[in-house]
Amino acid sequence: MTLGDMSVTTLSALGIAAFLLDVMYMAVILRRHIAGLGKGMHVIYVSALLIGLFLLFCITEVSRCVIAENEPSVFEAFASDVNALFCMGTEAVMTALWAVFWLRQEMYIYSSLTPQSLEDGLNSMTDGVAFVSTKGVPLLVNSSMQRVYFEALGLTSFDSDRLEKGLQRNELNEGYSSEIRGKGYYLHMADGSVWDIQKRIIMIGRKKIWEILAYDVTERYRKSMELEERNSHLEEVNRSIRAYTREMNAIIREEEVLAAKIRIHDDVGRALLALKSYLIRGGDREALMEMWQFTAGLLRGENIPDGSADPIAALKEAADAVGVRLVLNGDIPEDLRKLIAIAIHECLTNTVKHADGTELTVDITDDNGTVTAVFTNDGDPPEGEISESGGLKSLRSAVEQVRGEMEIASDPRFMLTIKVGGKE
Repeated sequence: MTLGDMSVTTLSALGIAAFLLDVMYMAVILRRHIAGLGKGMHVIYVSALLIGLFLLFCITEVSRCVIAENEPSVFEAFASDVNALFCMGTEAVMTALWAVFWLRQEMYIYSSLTPQSLEDGLNSMTDGVAFVSTKGVPLLVNSSMQRVYFEALGLTSFDSDRLEKGLQRNELNEGYSSEIRGKGYYLHMADGSVWDIQKRIIMIGRKKIWEILAYDVTERYRKSMELEERNSHLEEVNRSIRAYTREMNAIIREEEVLAAKIRIHDDVGRALLALKSYLIRGGDREALMEMWQFTAGLLRGENIPDGSADPIAALKEAADAVGVRLVLNGDIPEDLRKLIAIAIHECLTNTVKHADGTELTVDITDDNGTVTAVFTNDGDPPEGEISESGGLKSLRSAVEQVRGEMEIASDPRFMLTIKVGGKE
């Protein structure tokens, strides 16, 4: 069967099929060109397109002769003798080849970096990207950069110079602001987000191109603000610590001076008590003179009070000097030795000064870590209620510093009780 033997309807169907094939092959050629896939397959595509055009021309000429019933020309006579099965088979093969070519292009475009895929990729980025020539002509601006530019300035046509001036001078739409950060800018959007805008020169081949980038740094900016606030707080704390250190140094110096004064006061007090005892009871004149000579040297600044000696032993010597027997029952814990010494000194002073006694007894017990010290003397009992002032007031303060308790009894005789709990 030839084309000349076919009906007009069949010829029309073959002609439409040939026309569609030609359009499809032209689409393949244009797509390959737009996608930048090269020209390696153009010969095959063009050859297939020419075959399709030849079939379409032959079918058109035969249809014209059949419809008009004119005498065919030489070419029309040739076209009428073309085998119809050959035409249908050729169209079927061309359709299958077109499907193969189209799928190959699809796979190549999907798996290869092309100008179109590059543009699509840049537009899918959340960060803004723009490439501008040194003369200010935009070469490529992705959708994120265009959106940021439009929202901040209200302009549709991207202008890198206008963007930079707006950021420098803070000439932006209402609700938007900018701040200079290093070599870039921070753009504060109306929705609360913060964008870091950077601009730099890059080389593409031998040409210089401006690259403008916009990063969404909202979370980083928030954390940096928190860090700055925290650093400011730490600086304030450091200043407070430095001030506290200076105050502590001053307090330590004052405590050292006070301790020295207390030692001098104790030495002078012992000398006075020794003098009183000598005047009342008599005693060793040589020892008394030696004590007063040392005390006079302390007051003139020639001697230094000895704070390294055992305070309990020194108190025993002081008690012997004033004619008082010091009796210690029990062991004194090492961490309470200073406190017990202060209490003995105060009770010794009161024994000589107020009670006119000759013996001071200290009973120390330890009950599961609770240390109790009871101070009594053999002198006259107090005439009335004892008022805590001077040395007794200072003693109570020292006891409370170690979280202890102090009680004073005056009836039937003087009794001072100090109780300190176990370590926490």
